[in-house]
Amino acid sequence: MNRSLYRAMLAIGAALLGAACASTGAVVSEKEDMLASAGFVSKKADNAARMATLKSLPPHQFATKNINGRTSYLYADPTVCGCIYVGDQNAYDRYRQNMATRQTATDDQIRATLSSSPLPGESGGL
Repeated sequence: MNRSLYRAMLAIGAALLGAACASTGAVVSEKEDMLASAGFVSKKADNAARMATLKSLPPHQFATKNINGRTSYLYADPTVCGCIYVGDQNAYDRYRQNMATRQTATDDQIRATLSSSPLPGESGGL
């Protein structure tokens, strides 16, 4: 196997291994940071009513609920914080925009990494 192909495969393998090794807790914790920065408010499930609500919601997914005549977005986290994040339409829109921006940045980083590696059969290197 030529050296350039080996390096490209090694870089791709390292990226895949890194993605596979990311712990679920870290991913969820990072998502919660993004929820808070978008305007969601954390409500600890510290009483019977909130605990029942937490258990009734799908974990780590958005759900909508009509609260006082307005649509609220709920995100239940029973594993990391034992809480429910509550936000309005503006918070939800900011969160989605932040996620789209983040995905674009990640895609750009992957493209930059791949474009800096020589293609199979090319000479030169890092």
